[in-house]
Amino acid sequence: MGILEVAAIIGATATVASAQEQRKAGKAAQRQYEAEGRKAEVQNIRAVRQQIREARLAQAAMSNVAAQTGGVGSSALAGGISSVGTQLAGNLNYMQQIARENTAIGAAAAEGAQAMSNTAVYGTIGKLSGTIFEGAGGYAQLSKNLRTPQQPVGY
Repeated sequence: MGILEVAAIIGATATVASAQEQRKAGKAAQRQYEAEGRKAEVQNIRAVRQQIREARLAQAAMSNVAAQTGGVGSSALAGGISSVGTQLAGNLNYMQQIARENTAIGAAAAEGAQAMSNTAVYGTIGKLSGTIFEGAGGYAQLSKNLRTPQQPVGY
């Protein structure tokens, strides 16, 4: 086996190893985006709980002031408590929309990472095929083969 064949084998082996590592990198990036998505979900849940807690505290404070001032059945208390509930609903709706968009962003980022990994792998395969083509003689050999009549297989 000559130096050219050894170089071709080393090049092919390195190309295959590179493709495998690029695939691993793509999967690692996808796992990272998934983990970031789970983290954002946990943060969103915590923020939702905080919003609910603050709304309940505000409503309780209003009820307490109303009880101390004799306005328990007043329309002001009812309106204030209702307003806090409406603001809470609006905040929760906004947070839900943001969580949905964050999920979509994470999914798109994961798909992009996988596509980039696939692109790198296919590029590496293309380089490997080019190396094999050149190792087999390249265009000079192809041109020679096209000019020389070939015997059918089995003759």
